[in-house]
Amino acid sequence: MLTRKWCILLFSLVMPLFFDVAPAHAARPLNQTIQITTHFRTITGNPVWLLILRDADSGVVMPYLYDVKNEDNFWLALSFGRNYIITASTLKFGPFAVIHNFCHLEDGVLAGKSMTVTLTGDLTPVSITSRCRVLKYNDNAFTIST
Repeated sequence: MLTRKWCILLFSLVMPLFFDVAPAHAARPLNQTIQITTHFRTITGNPVWLLILRDADSGVVMPYLYDVKNEDNFWLALSFGRNYIITASTLKFGPFAVIHNFCHLEDGVLAGKSMTVTLTGDLTPVSITSRCRVLKYNDNAFTIST
């Protein structure tokens, strides 16, 4: 029986034979990133964080859904445009417990800015029990190669 690692290796070797696949380079360069790190003491319920980015130049929408199950997490939200808007940052604990504009990230057009977001404290439906630290910085475009 093939292990998962061997299946992935076999798949990556066979797929280029059937399709026109270019495995070595990214199709389009990444411009801005949002790096999210969490160090929660406790988590109440089963929160889900919806983060939606919209490229201000092309209008492309990139939704990210983070299911918060662990106290310590590291996530990335990637933008392919230089200018983007965070159109939603919504943390839901259920149908009635919702925090809109979580971490105050919905803040107009971010032109050439990447972010590092660090979340600490207790994650509850009461927004003052957790703390968000947001660092915005100028970032240059880079390309991911595999």
